[in-house]
Parts: sequence; C-alpha cells; structure tokens
Amino acid sequence: MSDSGYSARFSALVTASLLVTTAANLSPPLVSALAVQIQRDLRIGEAEIGMTVSVFFLVGVATSALAGRMVERIGPVASLRLAAAMGGGILLVAGAVARSWAVLVAFVAAAGLANSLAQPAANLYVARGVSNRRQGLALGIQKSGIPTASLLAGLAVPTVGLTIGWSWAFALGGLLALAVSLGVPAVGGGPSTATERRLTTQDRASQPRPDVPMRLLVAVACSTCLAAMGSMGLGSFFVLSSVEIGVEEAFAGILLMVGSVVGIVARLVMGASADRSSLSPWHMLTAMFAVAGLAFVGLSMGSKPTMFAAMPFAFATSFAWPGLFHLAVVRSNPSAPGAATGIAMTGSFAGAVTGPLLFGLLVEAAGYGWAWSFTAITSAAAAAVMAVVGRLIERSTTG
Repeated sequence: MSDSGYSARFSALVTASLLVTTAANLSPPLVSALAVQIQRDLRIGEAEIGMTVSVFFLVGVATSALAGRMVERIGPVASLRLAAAMGGGILLVAGAVARSWAVLVAFVAAAGLANSLAQPAANLYVARGVSNRRQGLALGIQKSGIPTASLLAGLAVPTVGLTIGWSWAFALGGLLALAVSLGVPAVGGGPSTATERRLTTQDRASQPRPDVPMRLLVAVACSTCLAAMGSMGLGSFFVLSSVEIGVEEAFAGILLMVGSVVGIVARLVMGASADRSSLSPWHMLTAMFAVAGLAFVGLSMGSKPTMFAAMPFAFATSFAWPGLFHLAVVRSNPSAPGAATGIAMTGSFAGAVTGPLLFGLLVEAAGYGWAWSFTAITSAAAAAVMAVVGRLIERSTTG
C-alpha cells in the first residue's frame, strides 16, 4: 500500500474509533457538566450526582471482561457499530423521558454497557488496522474520545443547558451517537504485524488469551482503579467545585471545556512520544499518576488562584493517562488485545464507580478540600503500584 493510501486508512480508522469512544462516553460528562440544572430539576444533591456517574462504570465492572471476549469473537467493526448505536439510542430516550432521578440512573446504567463494548473494540480495531510504529499516536487520538465527550458536555452548558434545558443536551448527544454508528469503516488492508498475520490463521473456535499473566493484569487494574478515582472526581465535580469557590456556572463549563482540550492535546503528545521513545509506557504512566497527585493537592486548597494554576496539570495528566494505558496493554498482549483490555479495564471501571461516589460523600461530609485531598492520595498510590507492576510486566514479556 502507498504512503498516501496508508495515511488515508489510518485517518479513517482512528477517526471512527475516536468518534465511537466519544459517543459511548457521553452520559457521565453530560450528567457532571449539567449537574447544577439536574440537581435543581430532580431535587438531588452531590451524592446523587456521584451515584449517577458511578452506576455507568459499575456496569463496566460487571461486564468488561465478558465484553472483551465478545469483541474478540464478533470482531471490532460490529462491536463498535453496536456500541455507538446502543449509546445513542439510550441517550435519546433518556432525554425524552428521564424526569426523575431513578429513571435517569437506569438509563445511565444501560449506557455503561455500550462503553464496555466500545473500549476493547476500539483497541482491537487499532491493533488490527494500525502498524506498531503508529499505535501510540492512534491510541492517543482514540482515547481522546473521553475528554472530547467532556469538552462537548462543557460546551453544552452555555449553549444548550442554560438555554433550552439539560434534557435536550441528552437528546442531541443521542442523535450524534446514532449518526456515528453509521460511519464505522471495515478495518481492511490486512493485519499490520507479523504477530497479527499469524493470529488470523488460528482456529476461530479457540479463544485467544492475553500474553501478560493474569495476576499482573489484575495488579494493573488495581493501579488504574486508584488513578481513575482522581480522573472521575475531576470530570464529575470540577464544575460544581468551581462554582463553590465563586466561579460563574457558565464560565465553569467553559473551564471544563478548556481543560478537556488540554487533556486531548496531552494524550496526542504522549502517544506520539511513546511511538518514538525507548521509555516504557508503563514507566510513563507512573510519572503521570505522580504529577496528577500534585495537581490535586493544588485543587484541594480551595482558592481561585490555586485552582487556575493546578487545573492545566490536573487535566494534562488525569485526563491524559488512559491513552498510554491502552497502548501499554495492546503492546504487551499482541495475542489478544481485546480480551486483555477487558480484564485491565475492570480496574478503571471500578475506580470510576467508587471515585465519584466517595468524592460526593466526602463533599457532603467535609467539603471539597478533603475530597480533592482524597484524589491526591489515590493518585500517589496508583503511581507507587504502577512503578512495581510495570517492571514485573516487562520482565514477564521479555523473559
């Protein structure tokens, strides 16, 4: 294939996986960004907002490993189309009929299943369609779908939420996701590496297994669980926390949008750097977790100057590490990247469940300062665990 042909295929595949990842992740950031209006209309507090976001990821905890195996069986293209269609339909109906907290929670939970499919499907899609030398950039772009969803949610606050209502933001997000489901191209072009060419000749009845030992994948899941607590605390409560210290609601939504852009740029830069660097993605993750912990210390101080100073570092690390995480998982498990993703993502989902829930409870019990301090502690712990696990994985895959 010519360079221009490969570049066109690369752009098509990465764009499709980015859009599906964005579509499958719209529910939590919409709830978070529009929390002020949702709280007012449904008469709920911060704890209920945290629970609503958490239930999305609770479904992921329960279904992620199974979804990863399902993706390996039915293929990434069908899985991506199904994930986008499910997520879009659920958002559309939620916008039309969710007029109580219980109903909203039920729809957000159902949307979590779409995300369980989308994450391993997107990784397998890239593993089959993109060469190793560009997978870091591809996964950096693809996993920018999560901060892109936050960007759209932040934009929805002044443009939709404060004009025609939060339910319309859900409905419009659903229409966007349904449109995305129609535009996922086939992988095409054949496998990109010798390992993948060998794998396509395997008996399809056999179930591919991850290359990294299960105990180490579980340890990775523990580290990302701790890191995701901070990430989801940031995404779920940044707007409310900013309003608490005197920032106008519309401006807080714009700040979330700006922070999301910072997270997207950081993912792209880190992904491209990982393609060229001899440094292991596991070690890069350790550094990002540590810096995120320091940024959360700044947010815990509860003043506008420290918030503005810490915000870029918080979003550039806590919103950017998933791209490196998925690159590390894909590169370490060429035999079954989808299945390995399903197992490792269980930790991220677990952190996403417990993070907003504990954060909301801490806010109601002790205030935002203590809640941000909690995320600083979990991020530091994530860095410590990843420093050890990364070295063990490198030894297991090179030994």
